[in-house]
Amino acid sequence: MDLDSFQEQRLDVEALDETPRLGRRQFLIAGLATGVAASTTVNYAAIARGRRTGFAKNGTFPQGVASGFPHPTSGILWTRLDEIGRTSRFKLEVAKDPGFKKIVAQRTVTARSDRDYTARVRVNKLKPDHEYFYRFHTKHSNSPVGRFRTGPAPDSRRPVRIALVTCQSYEAGYYNVHRAIAAEPNLDLVLGLGDYIYESHYYDGPAGRKDTTGDNHDGHVEYLHEYWQKYRLYKSDPDLIAMHQAHPFIACWDDHEVEDNYADGLASSHATDGQTNNGHPRRISIAERRANGYQAFFNSMPRIRFDGDLNRIYEQYRIGSLVDLLVTDERQYRDQQPCSDAQVTPCFDENGDRTMLGTSQKAWFKGALSSSRQAWKLWANEVMVMGLQSAPDIGVNNDQWDGYAKERKELLEYVLANKISNVVALTGDIHSFFAGTATTTGSSLDLQGVPAIPELVVGSATSHGLPEETNLPSSAIKTLVQTLDPHIIYTDLDRRGYAIVEVTPDELTCEFKALSVDARNNDAPATIAKFRVPNGAVSPQFA
Repeated sequence: MDLDSFQEQRLDVEALDETPRLGRRQFLIAGLATGVAASTTVNYAAIARGRRTGFAKNGTFPQGVASGFPHPTSGILWTRLDEIGRTSRFKLEVAKDPGFKKIVAQRTVTARSDRDYTARVRVNKLKPDHEYFYRFHTKHSNSPVGRFRTGPAPDSRRPVRIALVTCQSYEAGYYNVHRAIAAEPNLDLVLGLGDYIYESHYYDGPAGRKDTTGDNHDGHVEYLHEYWQKYRLYKSDPDLIAMHQAHPFIACWDDHEVEDNYADGLASSHATDGQTNNGHPRRISIAERRANGYQAFFNSMPRIRFDGDLNRIYEQYRIGSLVDLLVTDERQYRDQQPCSDAQVTPCFDENGDRTMLGTSQKAWFKGALSSSRQAWKLWANEVMVMGLQSAPDIGVNNDQWDGYAKERKELLEYVLANKISNVVALTGDIHSFFAGTATTTGSSLDLQGVPAIPELVVGSATSHGLPEETNLPSSAIKTLVQTLDPHIIYTDLDRRGYAIVEVTPDELTCEFKALSVDARNNDAPATIAKFRVPNGAVSPQFA
């Protein structure tokens, strides 16, 4: 079975008890069809409860709807049903038209109390590269109408168009970026590169953007019900709702979905015992906090979970015959940062074998790169691969790949040694726009670094940038970059925005777009830079 067929039929084991009519025979057939072991335990008690679950008469949909992971004949649809008070069933309709006169699929779904009344379902037997409309409804209420396009056929060579967005602190500003993305034409998907939520208070922004989630009403969350509150707040924003209604979404997490700079289930290596990384008294262990953050993330996103590895998010997602999108997880498996997570200070890593990806994920990543027959391998990468230095051989941020230099060298030398062309890193995290070339050492000043892959780093949707966080003027930081990091050809540290990546057989183009976020507005986004990566190139060029 090829990758496309497997992904189409992949069983969502977490959702088994949401389908009241799924019996043991149907489960075994589904498991055999996808290669899932037939010995997986069936939760008959949950199925029986499902048959007794009542159908919701009313209810509201304050977080709207969302779609994700659009395959050629399927898509994952999500919503949250509010004001019901108990686990309830309701309906989904999928149609070819926004008036729902040509319905192609109907499903019964369940909003469960232990998942904050969220529901998701994979809809199959759709046509490749077709636009569909969907809505959820109780007996007397309807959700907003969402729109999504299925993925292109496996042999399609039409252009692929992706929006990049990251780092969207609710308090830092308004989601004008999401409003603009909602209006972007012909998007295949929106790729979220991490920090969909912020687990605590970090920024003072517009007066209308106060975050009072959490038991202490200060925006700081640790327990599961508090993370649910956080997602409810973020996903109630009308501009974020509009983006999700308009386009399919693929999300990977970074750190703030759990705790700033956590690593491998541990707090940041500079966190104080008994405190979270930003100084709050720790109410539960970091392991418990991570479990809560992960569960709330999966409850709130239009994606299914892996059988046998429910917290896995790394994934190979194919788009037509042009693109393999390789989504990595750079938090869950990494070692702690070197030198106590030192920032802008000399750091000589005492552990040369420090890993970012972990053994299993790294093997998967190398295998996915070398076996891909797609023209372009797009790496959905949370933290910057390119070196960013404050002085020769002194990285600014050891939380990014500069702190894991040996593994970066290993991966990029693997790409070069195996002549894997058209690998492009699409990156978030650093709240700034950068474009340049990732070398095997991260630097282009030393004689050892070999140019390996292009990297395009999207600025934040709202979160404050390096000048605010370092108390250094942007002009001073840019001068340092130009002097010490000539492999970086473009830098914008001040503006908020998003990026549009378009891929054809001959080249990849990327357009950086910026908007103000201090007030909600309908201003058109401004293009601040545009780049092209010709087929076979290892560096971006100005377009």
